[in-house]
Amino acid sequence: MSGSSAGAKRKRVVLSIATKLQIVERAEKGESIAKLSSEFNIVNQTVRDIVRKKDELYKFVTSSDTFNGTSACKTTKGSKFDDLDRAVFEWFKQKRAEGCPVSGPLLLEKAKWFHCEMKIPEPFAVSQGWLQCFKSRHGIRQLDIQGEKISGDSDATALYVTEFKRLVEAHDHSPDQLYNADETGLYWKALPSKTLVSKEEKSAPGHKSSKERITVLACTNASGSHKLKLICIAKSKNPRLFKGTQMCNFPVLYYNQTKAWINREIFKDWFFKHFVPAVRDHLRSKNLPQRAVLLLDNAPSHPSKNVLKTSDDQIFVAYLPPNMTLLKQSMDQGVLEAFKQRYKKSLLRSVLEEDGDLREFYKKWTIKDAIFSCSESWDDMPKLTFRKSWRKLFPDVMDSVENVNDSESQEITAASLLEEIQNVNGFEDVDRVNIEEWLLSDNDQPGYQVKDDAALAAEAKSSAELPEESDDDAFEDEPSEKKVSIAEALNFAETLLDFLEQEADSNFCDILTLRKLRTSIKLKRCKNTKQRLLSDFVKKTS
Repeated sequence: MSGSSAGAKRKRVVLSIATKLQIVERAEKGESIAKLSSEFNIVNQTVRDIVRKKDELYKFVTSSDTFNGTSACKTTKGSKFDDLDRAVFEWFKQKRAEGCPVSGPLLLEKAKWFHCEMKIPEPFAVSQGWLQCFKSRHGIRQLDIQGEKISGDSDATALYVTEFKRLVEAHDHSPDQLYNADETGLYWKALPSKTLVSKEEKSAPGHKSSKERITVLACTNASGSHKLKLICIAKSKNPRLFKGTQMCNFPVLYYNQTKAWINREIFKDWFFKHFVPAVRDHLRSKNLPQRAVLLLDNAPSHPSKNVLKTSDDQIFVAYLPPNMTLLKQSMDQGVLEAFKQRYKKSLLRSVLEEDGDLREFYKKWTIKDAIFSCSESWDDMPKLTFRKSWRKLFPDVMDSVENVNDSESQEITAASLLEEIQNVNGFEDVDRVNIEEWLLSDNDQPGYQVKDDAALAAEAKSSAELPEESDDDAFEDEPSEKKVSIAEALNFAETLLDFLEQEADSNFCDILTLRKLRTSIKLKRCKNTKQRLLSDFVKKTS
């Protein structure tokens, strides 16, 4: 009897995706293969295979709409029509992010359209069976909207506010532990359309400078006590103007993408390499528990919530419902708009610093200047702006943090900007309406690529990445690198120091800072001199 039992074959166990991910996480935390094999009634080699294929598992879950929908799946096997499936799902995600209703019949019609557009030779049966499999593969729970307009009505709003409060209470989060991040496109070189250079630019063949765009991602917590470094995304991997600049001293996190869009890879890299460490450092400095939640909208550039979490599940993301995003997301409650207003005010002041020479300023203003100006504008954002942006979603935020005297939180208006540029050459035709249009010109830029149906079909058909844009082509009009010598740097520092010390209204802290910089430059000069003398000595004695 016992011999018969020993020789019996082990019953085949089919594990769900959720169980496999659980095995991967526990193995990575140090649990033994033998223990996991025994607990889940599988052989040791199966455990090893699951751990070895972890990237495939995570990729499958990342591409799904929700983890809840895919967790019950037993395999990562895709659709028979992989390209078609990819195109339809990308279309679905984009429509969902835009807040557009998607019904089952509409999705079936779109699948039929993509099959024809992509010229797939194999016959495709548009059926409820395919729809159910599609929903299962991507974790789409339901498609029951029959064309009614999605709107954040008062009842739904109140319901989600209650749900969010439960989330906060369940994890015992304070406003310092509630974060929101969002991306936006910024026309970094655009001036009001009635300025002289804008008119000249429009009349020139192939004009595009005013539409030169970077993507900016901003993130802060509800109390306003923690503003993370901005992400700035441009096209070039190594812009010539960045040469000689130590990136560790850069005021923002710089990424590149061929079209200057944010995507899932960039977002995931930022989350684990920058967001999580920065949040942990901040919470440690406040003597708060190491836990936090990052609220996100449903943009297609954001990975799934199952991917964006720490191994201990203490720092994780939560997605706002698609029909609530524009109504409730903190960054869309005036934060990004206020940031752009400050950037554009800084842009105008930079023109004035050139003594109003608009043409000369426009030639000199580079993406590096824009990035530093973005950082300064972000640093200038007052706490009150962030706290106010959370009031609808989390009303307690105004009562649960210390009172802050934000005297600098006045709104930047078109009238105040117009007053600054009066009597400046090149701005004679600019009026209040023109400035208002300029302030709103890039507010609808999402920061991620919105593709039409034909583009989705073409991209799905050919999954190969677009070639990286060469550095030489990225910024054709930028001047070549200029190397500043130690002697020049020291001369500049001493000249600026003499200027500050002779001015009655100079800030003493600025003078001390400049003196420290001058000392640092002198020490670098001494070090270089010693190295040169030693090198000369070695040459003479050899």
